[in-house]
Amino acid sequence: MGKLNILLLVLVTVSAFAVVFKQNQSRLHFIELDKAQKREIQLEQDYARLKLEQARLANHKLIKVAAEKQHLLPPGAHNTAMLERKK
Repeated sequence: MGKLNILLLVLVTVSAFAVVFKQNQSRLHFIELDKAQKREIQLEQDYARLKLEQARLANHKLIKVAAEKQHLLPPGAHNTAMLERKK
């Protein structure tokens, strides 16, 4: 009976350590998941800000004003060239 009790004590101790180890792993994975979710939110906010800035910069009126300010003219037939690529 003494050997059986010692064996059971060892098995319970090993099982307890395994439970603690798995709980710690689970906690670490949860922390990593939380960090990844926060990073995802930050990236989504950055993407939305960049899309808004892109839309603002692509505004036709803004482009036209900038072109007039720099004295730019639209390309005409006299300053347009066709290039052919040889195979």
